[in-house]
Amino acid sequence: MNLRIIALLAAVLPFAAVHLTWLLAASYGHVDWCNPYLDSCTSISATGRQPPASYLFRATMLPAAVILALYWWINYAWLRSLHGGNASVRALRWMLWLGLLASVGLILYVTVLGEAGDAWRFQRRAGTVLFFSFTFLAQLLFAAQLHARAAHVPGAPRLAIAMQALCCLLLALGLLTVVLQAWDGVLYDSVEDAFEWTLSLLLQTNFLLGYLLWRRAGWRLQFVVPR
Repeated sequence: MNLRIIALLAAVLPFAAVHLTWLLAASYGHVDWCNPYLDSCTSISATGRQPPASYLFRATMLPAAVILALYWWINYAWLRSLHGGNASVRALRWMLWLGLLASVGLILYVTVLGEAGDAWRFQRRAGTVLFFSFTFLAQLLFAAQLHARAAHVPGAPRLAIAMQALCCLLLALGLLTVVLQAWDGVLYDSVEDAFEWTLSLLLQTNFLLGYLLWRRAGWRLQFVVPR
């Protein structure tokens, strides 16, 4: 069974969802027409708060959360089938659980987006933190385990380095936001949305590298029924 479509959807579907939602929200006047990466004019959340954009956001991001969970489970099964010691198996388990929890965080966030109240606000915030932080950690572990098994995967060394470089860039931007918020809160508020869009784009780029990896590896998943 060829499952490369899972990795491709993990990269493309969330990217398409947030940008199509932004276009729809802007066309209804709910957000400004602008370049959110440069102008920091609207957050990702703001694009999906009001209908009809909210319907599109939920209809695309909830399936995306399931696809991301499948992506991490398949990576776990694949890399575990390759040569590795007990320490590598533990790292892969951490990668899997972090990826699954990130998917749960995305579901928590999407299901209450646009709802008013402190409880819903807390759930959205918790879901955002879970998704971004745990996805980053899972991607970091994936790149490290891929590098350790590079001899068994065609094209893995370059892609592993690219994934690690993206993770370093994500970490640098994350630390920059912390420093900027502590140094000048007003300036941070003016660029916070742009940081959010950029971090999301980098996360999706790492999933795209995962798709390229699956494509080069040329592996297929087989379900074996025990006898």
